[in-house]
Amino acid sequence: MRASTNNWNLFWQHHLGSWIGRWTRYSQTGEIQETFKSTRSFSANPDRTEINQINQQNFANGDANTMQWNYSIHQHSHDDGFAHPASSLMRGLAFENGAAVWLVPQLQHNQYQAFELFLMQKSVRHSVGVLYGENGQLLHTASIREYRGERSNNNWSTDIDQVNPWTIEGKWQGEKLQINPNLSRHPIQPVQWQWHLDEPETNQTNHFFPDKIILRCPTKLMPGKAFSVTVYWQAKNDQLQTIRANYNQAAQLNAVSQQTMHRTTG
Repeated sequence: MRASTNNWNLFWQHHLGSWIGRWTRYSQTGEIQETFKSTRSFSANPDRTEINQINQQNFANGDANTMQWNYSIHQHSHDDGFAHPASSLMRGLAFENGAAVWLVPQLQHNQYQAFELFLMQKSVRHSVGVLYGENGQLLHTASIREYRGERSNNNWSTDIDQVNPWTIEGKWQGEKLQINPNLSRHPIQPVQWQWHLDEPETNQTNHFFPDKIILRCPTKLMPGKAFSVTVYWQAKNDQLQTIRANYNQAAQLNAVSQQTMHRTTG
């Protein structure tokens, strides 16, 4: 099977259905810019080669917005990821466990740069969005918490304010997955992890969202400087997931990695 076909199949294996949730957008300093309820619905033909997506947004003042797209494996599945009709530059890369990213593999100078990183656990998922301006400055972040199916699947809180800084305690171990820009995949690697050993790079800031979600990203994308965007999700006291996109000095995607771990001590 072609790597691009496998990548397409992995995403739709996990993400079909209606995802109900809430979007909250924040300024670069953490103030709420807007929040609204949403449903993102994905349906497919029997062999999952054609996809229909409908996004519905419902605001507290009664306003509503609906967006719809259609895309297919023949038109939108590429050797560097699958495209979305809303953006010719962005690509989707998907892992075997449902984690995924939307990003631009080769960032363009003086262009807006957007990232969305997904983590999921069965019928619960969240994604974190990050948007940079034409000058590379961080404009806003977003936390999107969703569930699929029965309302009992929804274990997200109703909190929307960012929380005080905190640390992920203890020692963790588990598995690391990695996808390269050409969609080749590394063998599963064992991993051991501690928060204090995973130090922020220069120019990086942590953003602390509700429900034990942390975004770590640059405050500004600097020309000629490598960088990473990382999301941490402590889904339970003893369960942790991370996803990271690494870029090199030429603003090219190096790799996307995902870790699923359990606490061993602390």
